[in-house]
Amino acid sequence: MIQSGDMINNRYHVIKELGSGGFAKTFEVKDKAENDHKVIKILQDNAYSHPKVRELFAREYDILKRLDHPGIPGVKIDGYVTITYNQNSQVFTIPGLVMEKIDGENLQQWLKINTKIINTQQAIQWLKELIDILDYVHNHQYVHRDIKPSNIMLKPNGKLVLIDFGIVKELSQQYEKQNVPATKIGTPGYAAPEQENATLPTWQTWLANQNHQFDHRADFFCLGRTFVHLLTGIEPTILTIDSRNGKLLWRDKATGIDEDFKDLIDWLMEYKPDKRPQNTQEIKDLLEPKPAIIFPVPMVFFSFALNFVLLALLAMGVTLTIGWKVLFVVILCVIGGFFVKPLMKYFQD
Repeated sequence: MIQSGDMINNRYHVIKELGSGGFAKTFEVKDKAENDHKVIKILQDNAYSHPKVRELFAREYDILKRLDHPGIPGVKIDGYVTITYNQNSQVFTIPGLVMEKIDGENLQQWLKINTKIINTQQAIQWLKELIDILDYVHNHQYVHRDIKPSNIMLKPNGKLVLIDFGIVKELSQQYEKQNVPATKIGTPGYAAPEQENATLPTWQTWLANQNHQFDHRADFFCLGRTFVHLLTGIEPTILTIDSRNGKLLWRDKATGIDEDFKDLIDWLMEYKPDKRPQNTQEIKDLLEPKPAIIFPVPMVFFSFALNFVLLALLAMGVTLTIGWKVLFVVILCVIGGFFVKPLMKYFQD
């Protein structure tokens, strides 16, 4: 198998292993052709043994190379590679996916140093960035499937990047579950209920990316659980679940965070997809501050002046004719309209 020091296709020099999961390994490599560092993901033997998983790996490359967003690692047109290696006198050929290397640390590493997010402003900023990424991904008819702190990179400039899309991982888990029923789909504590309960779909629906057992709303659930971890510093699997309604008991541990923001996170984590936000725009609307009520300065001045004149006349005992009274009422109603209209718009928004 591939290890540090190897040269892949006479182009990629393997620097070190970055991570290993049940279906793939990732390595940092130096690209001799472009003289920079990249990440290469290579299928593990157990995943590679399924022809459909291999084909899906190529499908994942085909999708990722079309995505162009600063919050998603770039994959170039030559990013799908075939790797040949010798093991026990046998020659093996496996696929690899070469991606942009994101400098910085993932949020799992960030939590080890910073413990948790301690203010609502930072939480809102990070959620806005991730919703912007998901808005782009979902508009391209794609679902990430595996959002969690370790799959979110924090760049040195403070921006977030969503990495390691889970389409191949999930299908590999589905195949494993056929043999080991206890196998969990997705990442425990973060995966949406409909992900964990999903059955193995037909291969055609996977290739068409039309597995209707769950959709983009599963990403919202994963995102909510991710923020629970970020706001409390506690992994969701450790937190208690309320036996009455099945909800996670976490809010009292997220100190310094506004209750309205906690409500939004709970909304993301509703058990039934229909109860969650139905699209990213609904979340964006809640994250955008309501505009301040601005009244026209001349109208405000005229209103105060007119009221002052009216009160002064009444104080001097001046008796107003019915015509003057009607005129004052009409003018006050007109001016009042400038106040009522923005107030109504504010509360409707």
